[in-house]
Amino acid sequence: MDLGKDLDNALRYLGVRGRYNWIVLSHLLIFTSGFPAAMTMILVFITSDPESYYCTPPDGFSRNDTIPTSDGNNTNDFGKGCHMYEVHDGILTQNVTNCKHGYEYVYTYGQTSIVSEFDLVCDQRLLKDTATTVLMTGLLIGAYPMGHLCDRFGRKLMAFLSILLYGASGIGLAFAHNYYMFVVMWFLMGVFRQGTMIAGFVLLIEMLPPERRALGGLAGNMAWGFAVVTLALLAFLIRNWRHLQLVLSLGILVALPFWRIVNESVRWLQSQRRYDDAERILQQIAKFNRVAAPSKFLQASEKEALVQQTSTQAPVQQTNIIGATGTDKALGTNEDLGHKPTVEYSKLNEDNNGPKRTRLTVLDLFKTPNLAKNTLILTLDWLAASITYYGLSLNATNLAGNMYLNFFLLSLVEIPAYIMAYFTMEYFGGRKLTTALSLLVASIACFFTAWIPEATANGTDLTTAIAAFAMIGKFAISYTWGGIGVYTPEVFPTGVRSAANGLLQSLSRIGAMAAPFIVHLNDVSPYLPLNIFGIFAMVAGALTFLLPETRNAPLPETLEDGEMMGKIPAPSRDQEASDKI
Repeated sequence: MDLGKDLDNALRYLGVRGRYNWIVLSHLLIFTSGFPAAMTMILVFITSDPESYYCTPPDGFSRNDTIPTSDGNNTNDFGKGCHMYEVHDGILTQNVTNCKHGYEYVYTYGQTSIVSEFDLVCDQRLLKDTATTVLMTGLLIGAYPMGHLCDRFGRKLMAFLSILLYGASGIGLAFAHNYYMFVVMWFLMGVFRQGTMIAGFVLLIEMLPPERRALGGLAGNMAWGFAVVTLALLAFLIRNWRHLQLVLSLGILVALPFWRIVNESVRWLQSQRRYDDAERILQQIAKFNRVAAPSKFLQASEKEALVQQTSTQAPVQQTNIIGATGTDKALGTNEDLGHKPTVEYSKLNEDNNGPKRTRLTVLDLFKTPNLAKNTLILTLDWLAASITYYGLSLNATNLAGNMYLNFFLLSLVEIPAYIMAYFTMEYFGGRKLTTALSLLVASIACFFTAWIPEATANGTDLTTAIAAFAMIGKFAISYTWGGIGVYTPEVFPTGVRSAANGLLQSLSRIGAMAAPFIVHLNDVSPYLPLNIFGIFAMVAGALTFLLPETRNAPLPETLEDGEMMGKIPAPSRDQEASDKI
């Protein structure tokens, strides 16, 4: 009997809408998706530029006295003051010098930012962009090791540990007394954010049966979108960036008391051969949901079957096909499910949880041709999605008006993309078609944005059309994110799922870091940046058609399962429904 299939039936029997799922899913969505979204996008407000700034005049003089009226060497940034007339022995001279007494800042909405607190202007202005790069570097460096640790020590432990360290580093950021302490704390926040989101999302996906995983992915994306929209309101109400950062950092720590309620991923426990623990958790969920529990949810005891085999032999590094029988009517018989599990292990340990196998790493994904192909294509998909998303954001026409309203609207536009991505994934095209077509639409939008002139030969203004295509591109690439986040975990085996997801997230950060440099190619030719983004998205979208369709397919448990993805057609919705309880 296929243990993965057996678990999917157990999850259906316990009820996706049961009390346990409502509580745990809400916890995961709020604390491992919502709060990290707000604590990441707060960078928009933390690094906001003042409307203007000027050199603080010495005592007895006003700003109008010391601001140079004409200076060929003046390097004022976008009309802001980096120089002043020098005052010598109380006498104003015509010698132009750098600011001697600091700066005065003017913020339109009375907010604060690190720009004014650490004087990141003029010759120090690069440090503001460096701070954002440090955060992205933390996201880059943290993704793979955090994913690997999730596979090594479990989803629950790493989720809660990451939340604790994420909140603590956020509090440290709020109290950073200089720029260098600030960037260290921001780097750590990037690292621990990855642990929080990777562990939380994988835990969420693994507690759902196949037909509900797309809905889980949609819920995660929607939590992100609504959190960023909520951030706009909080930032409007709390104009001091330190206070805002402290509110968010203390808020995420509210998750910690839920440790006693949230259980470890049963699917991960199975991958570690901890069957007794997996069975115990399923029984606890049944009790919590007030559902009559069968004597045994996971009827096919792989441990018992292997123990019987090893009573006469002790094979090492051998693949075994293990069948078992079950009679519990609540979940159906093995014959009803009709699956034979493939079990791989390298050595047997005589403990209460049965045999254990050699732990997997992402290198194992490249040892078989089909799994290696799927890994490489998904890597390109993540890179293209990241480069195109940030590239379009940097090239899109900025909305005029209130900064907080603009942020609200730009966040709001992603929510319908996530909703539509769910319906196409689940009911119309599946994961593959959703991801491929959204990338292709984004690429076409990039090409049109680059190729449309600002005005026609007879003087007709086309800037509105350019902005429209840019927004279509952003909508489409958000659509891609709505699909790829669900698609990726469904392709990789359980033992390496988090590590693979972390690796792809790391590589996507490289795309995010590369996007601004590609945008700077606009100095060479205005056609280059968006055409590069479009080519990336087009190639990735075309290659995505070579990936397997995973809608309603059982999650692959072993490397053999991952290698067979796409070689055996995924079950149709009608076939899947026939297996439900």
